[in-house]
Amino acid sequence: MHSKDTSTNHSSFYELALYLAIAKAQQDEFRWEAFIDDVSQICDRFASHIASQGISASKLPRG
Repeated sequence: MHSKDTSTNHSSFYELALYLAIAKAQQDEFRWEAFIDDVSQICDRFASHIASQGISASKLPRG
């Protein structure tokens, strides 16, 4: 049996997406357009992962 409380075991996915996008932006010359695209892509990947895992949105941490 695999059980875990996603609200206490995971950072906010949105916050994590921001950190990842900032790190990527610092590798490249920082451009706002690229940063926003990166945040969007990262959030889309999180959403796809959450949907594929069958995690209820009500169990996700609120920022």
